[in-house]
Amino acid sequence: MLPPEKIASILLAERLPLTAFIASVTRDFHLAEDVFQEVCVKAVGRAAEFETETHVVNWARLAGKNRAIDILRARDGRYVGLSDEMLEVLAQEWPQPSHADAMQEALGHCIDQMTPNNRELLRLRYFERRNCTDVAAIMGRKIEAVYQALARLHKSLGDCVRARLQNTAIS
Repeated sequence: MLPPEKIASILLAERLPLTAFIASVTRDFHLAEDVFQEVCVKAVGRAAEFETETHVVNWARLAGKNRAIDILRARDGRYVGLSDEMLEVLAQEWPQPSHADAMQEALGHCIDQMTPNNRELLRLRYFERRNCTDVAAIMGRKIEAVYQALARLHKSLGDCVRARLQNTAIS
């Protein structure tokens, strides 16, 4: 069993590959980001079900694909994206997570470098599993500002983790 904090750090470390995979289904990066956030919230809530990092990432990839297809079908009445066979090939060929300990350490370092306000935003959204409307109300912000701040945080954390991992590999 993995704790919710570990689930969140795994998913944040894998944000770009997971979002890219979901975007291959949706063909819409913004929708893929929304789906990724939904999957993160659901995964943290189901933390007791996960045994390994690979289990989390594989589950998130499948859950993201299914949620994306559901959204597209609800919106358009049908899914006209990649075939099930092509999605299966993508899922099999997609890189698996590696260097989990180094990624988690890098993520922890990057979160420590954030402002207290940004750490609070992440805590409310991912650790307390609040929706963005609630986060906006608690923090006294407009919901659009919360979405933008989360998008910036995802990008900056991803950049920070990658830079930290690269610097660690060089040392």
